[in-house]
Amino acid sequence: MKKLLLIHFLIFFFIQIGFSQTSTVSGIVKDAETGETLPFCNVFINNTTISTTTDLDGVYILEELQPGATEIGFSFMGYEAVTKPVTLNPGGKLTLNVSLKPLETELSDVEIKAKRDKTWERDLRKFENLFLGNDLVAAKTEIENPWVIDFPPSDEKNTFLASSQLPIELVNNYLGYKITFDLKEFFDNPMNYRISGAARFEELSPEASGQEEEWEKNRMEVYRKSPQNMFRAMIAGTHEKEGFFLYGDKPGGADSRNMRSDIFANELGKSVIPYKPEQLVVPADKPGEYWINLKGRIEIHYQKGYSQQNTYRDAPYPVSWLEVNGGKVRVRENGMILNPQDVVFSGDMDRRRVASMLPLDYDAERAIQLQNLDKTAANYQERIYLHTDRPYYQEGEEVFFQAFINYGNPYLKNELSEVLHVELISEDRDFLFRKKYKIFEGAAGGSFFIPDSLSGHHFFLRAYTNWNRNYGPDHYFTKPLLILKSSEEVEKSSSNQMVSELVKVNADRAQYGKREKVNLKINTQELTGKPLAARIAVSVYDLTQVQPVLEGAVSTSSLELEKIPESVGLDRFSYTIEKSLNEQFLLKDQKGKGTAGDVTVFVNGFEGIVELEANRNGEFALEEMEFYGPMRLAIQGLDSKGRPLPEVEYLESLSAPIASFPNVDWPNIKEGTGGPQRDLAREEFVELEEVEVDEKAFPSSGAIYGNPDFVVTSDKILATGSAVDLVNSLAGNVPGMRVTVAGASGKQQIRLRGGATSVFGSMEPIVMVNGAILVSAPDATAADNLRNINPNDIDRVEIVSRTVSMLGDQGRNGVIAIYLKDGMSPERQMAIPSALSEFVVEGYEVPRSFFEFSYDAGMESPNQDLRKTLYWNGSLVTDESGEVEISFFTNDSVGPMRVEIRGLSLDGKPISGTFTINQENR
Repeated sequence: MKKLLLIHFLIFFFIQIGFSQTSTVSGIVKDAETGETLPFCNVFINNTTISTTTDLDGVYILEELQPGATEIGFSFMGYEAVTKPVTLNPGGKLTLNVSLKPLETELSDVEIKAKRDKTWERDLRKFENLFLGNDLVAAKTEIENPWVIDFPPSDEKNTFLASSQLPIELVNNYLGYKITFDLKEFFDNPMNYRISGAARFEELSPEASGQEEEWEKNRMEVYRKSPQNMFRAMIAGTHEKEGFFLYGDKPGGADSRNMRSDIFANELGKSVIPYKPEQLVVPADKPGEYWINLKGRIEIHYQKGYSQQNTYRDAPYPVSWLEVNGGKVRVRENGMILNPQDVVFSGDMDRRRVASMLPLDYDAERAIQLQNLDKTAANYQERIYLHTDRPYYQEGEEVFFQAFINYGNPYLKNELSEVLHVELISEDRDFLFRKKYKIFEGAAGGSFFIPDSLSGHHFFLRAYTNWNRNYGPDHYFTKPLLILKSSEEVEKSSSNQMVSELVKVNADRAQYGKREKVNLKINTQELTGKPLAARIAVSVYDLTQVQPVLEGAVSTSSLELEKIPESVGLDRFSYTIEKSLNEQFLLKDQKGKGTAGDVTVFVNGFEGIVELEANRNGEFALEEMEFYGPMRLAIQGLDSKGRPLPEVEYLESLSAPIASFPNVDWPNIKEGTGGPQRDLAREEFVELEEVEVDEKAFPSSGAIYGNPDFVVTSDKILATGSAVDLVNSLAGNVPGMRVTVAGASGKQQIRLRGGATSVFGSMEPIVMVNGAILVSAPDATAADNLRNINPNDIDRVEIVSRTVSMLGDQGRNGVIAIYLKDGMSPERQMAIPSALSEFVVEGYEVPRSFFEFSYDAGMESPNQDLRKTLYWNGSLVTDESGEVEISFFTNDSVGPMRVEIRGLSLDGKPISGTFTINQENR
């Protein structure tokens, strides 16, 4: 028997609750001696798969961490590894800067290997048995760099020591993990052993079909028979159901197991008896912690397992023994041991070492559910509901929406669709647009602009996933959308207050005046009053300008799951699950037929080059892409002899067929009395200072931004000489344009008369070439985009220093629009090879933030505040008590306001509530 002080890592476990308030840790990693920053340093949550690396400035950030006590590890080649304990608060942001000490001696792999001898090799084999374990899992786990391990002599008799200055790298082919282990302490003697260190887990990439499923199966097998699962099951009272049977020594029975027979049936009732104390589990003094009473020596039979080393001939399953100093084990609700120094294991559980470790963020409950989950249409269904910030719109306005997806089984959330298709369709079944939005954690949010010239008023907003199409048109979400001309209004109609489902709203005051702050407290709760964790979307609009029409046209009942017979499987489904963006193409020969060949794809000029092969039918695809906005592709095909092929065809995916639209009681429309009303959410209130410009007016280029504020012609750009710096040349010709250098990066940044931070954290204008927005990499500035353009090819540059509402968040800080000379194109100046087929494919829609207007943030007040939507947030999360608070400002109408709340609880219950506040004000 050996005293197990536990593989001393983190005694904390991440409970994966998708809607809990998460924490963030960030900081800088430096050299402790020189103070220089360390790029590409590994930063990780100890004993998990959660990790990152520092950037070129030594900066790191770990986001969406579960609150509570944890340890953060820092590991960098040639430096001493460091582990820092921290406590994270819900929603908190912690700054943790670390200085790493260089190792005193650093030997190359060759120098280290040269010093190893047969004694070291013998010690290594012993270390592997003690460190990895002695079972099937250990047999399939390999130490990739054993030469970094030393075995120093010990002053204590019969004590075996090991140490390593560099991290030990393990590959566990049984569980599918690579583990980087920073060994702090290792010793073993006849009485006890100790392994201490920090482990960083990485999931291996499967190399064969079915390997990933095999790893999942093995992980579940290891977890099921682990001490953690046993203690968790004891708390739940299900340990025998899950295979753990406990026995204790019978008072007055045999004192030693050596005196027992190898037939368990003969010993039961004679030397051992079932261990069933009156109170096996008792709550501890802290929430979520328990005492488990285990007095004396406990014999554990895991009857759902199998073991080749049988203690009893009639019990071919793992048998272990457990003794606890003090007779009590303190554990968390998930089974994690809190007093490991008091726990003594022997037998099968004593053979479990580092090889059998699972990362602490391993979602065992989800794995158990998926393991036992039948692949039926009922389990795999997706139901969609889409909520907009208002019931109807005028042409040119922006629509904000949030989509919620309910699943047949919530544990399949990460296995199903990650692409949401949203379409605007006329009542004549014409598609106005088709867009794609990223699904994350069962939701997708975004916005789009209503085209400014439409025929008719009655339209439908449709949303579905590719997988969703297998279930038929009834599973698509369809919402009627009324669209008015700028001069039209909806006739007033009486509207009853809708019934609230699982949500309540409390305002801090009964009435509000003009431009006053409103504070609302929102509660989501069960019918019994129990708090309900939920994700919700909340909109507030002005009832004096927007009528509450079409309220009964769509209900959150579309989120309710369909009762599909369990006998219906997935074998007949033809539409696949979309996890990413995929684009299909066809390579054609001179006769227009598909043909095999080599394909080169130029992405956004020379930002990226992809080499592909077309099959014998000419088909090839760009797969597993993740990008936002438009992407320019130039594709070249070559036959087997290297000759260019004439054509590449883009195989655009077909939209889901339109079966029929629901019957809608459309409201009546009349001509407006007050003229078109502007939405302050997309206006700029900062008055520009006067500048001297040419007397002539700038003609409109027909661009989306309208008339420019300044125009710089080619002769002014080239006036500085032959070696033209386009950025500085523009700065010298555009009043109010400033060019600054950003920190240590040395990158130039452009400002047009101040600027406001966009949703992406940028204060720069966007750059357009011939009307197309240049797609930038995350670390590219507007100046970087301008330098990719040859000044000699430019006809003129139009500058817009105001906010461009039609470009949404992208246009918040103005536009620099480049127009090339006749016959020139952005592609030509990038010198892309000839004989290409060119395409523009659309990625996910770029998320835009709703403009939140505030009268207490130092913002200049407008003459009139006629906002229709006063508040919108599609990603609110209620806290542990089911509460969330919001605030916004009223406009100038001082009238009633409609609060609409839609969402989905953690356990899949649709949430819906419609309320009216400020009703007595007129």
